[in-house]
Amino acid sequence: MPCLFLLIGACAEQTDPKIAFELGDYETSFRLWQEMAEMGNAEAQNYLGIQYYLGLGVERNYSQAVKWYEQAAKKGHPDAQRNYGVMYQYGIGVPQDYYNAYIWYYAASQQGNEKAKRHLEILASNKLSPNQQMHAKLEANKFILDPGKRFMSHDTYIDKNLIY
Repeated sequence: MPCLFLLIGACAEQTDPKIAFELGDYETSFRLWQEMAEMGNAEAQNYLGIQYYLGLGVERNYSQAVKWYEQAAKKGHPDAQRNYGVMYQYGIGVPQDYYNAYIWYYAASQQGNEKAKRHLEILASNKLSPNQQMHAKLEANKFILDPGKRFMSHDTYIDKNLIY
């Protein structure tokens, strides 16, 4: 009887998109993630971006990958922010733009994405001036969910109405 149960369980269609993805059933995971992504789920949007980027269960499409990464990144999803930064750093599906890459890597790194921190170091070492980095960090604040992890520059403490 246990063998029969295993056979039935193995034949049942997967309803968890992450498990389907991990098992290599990319068509099923894509369909399930898409339903969730269209309802605004950031994790699902990131996974759709991954599947479009790699061509898993769907034809490879960098424009669609960018679309889904962007939606999840703007909601504060750190893995999507890192993925979106990669697209900008290397000009995949978007024009190459180190400033925008830095924005997304910074947001992701402040929310714990270690891979994004390594990308930041590369961009900071020879692609952006310190002033550009500061402005990018300020821009990234909009996408960092925890206010305590946002960048604070000396300008953020100044009440500009008192200057004039």
